[in-house]
Amino acid sequence: MSLDRGLVFEHQPDAFLSQATPVQNTWYTVLDAKKGCKVYSVVILVWTASETLEVRVTIDGQVLVGSVEATHTTYYYVHHKLYAAAASALAIDGNIFLLGHYTPLEGREVKVEVRKITAAGSGTLDARVVYAKR
Repeated sequence: MSLDRGLVFEHQPDAFLSQATPVQNTWYTVLDAKKGCKVYSVVILVWTASETLEVRVTIDGQVLVGSVEATHTTYYYVHHKLYAAAASALAIDGNIFLLGHYTPLEGREVKVEVRKITAAGSGTLDARVVYAKR
């Protein structure tokens, strides 16, 4: 047995959601990790029609939430809003991965969920989480 087993985070296959015809105000789980998890990247996308999308990340009971008025077929990158007045805020930026803005989201239990809060169309809601776990 390796001495670093349990200490080192091991990269996992991306968690992925492709929800056809998502229902307005319904949360869809992308990742639900129970034993030590480090999230490196969360990306969301909606097809067909522009919608307001919301992401909720729960880390050991602390809830972080962010929303964006998403243009269809545009990738949006989610990160912890370190410069926000509210410590529970997520920032969501379109079409660009802002390398200096990202810090891993780490906890014993981590859950990532997405939803659309408008009903402009029935386009598929996609989300991907890049993560590692112990």
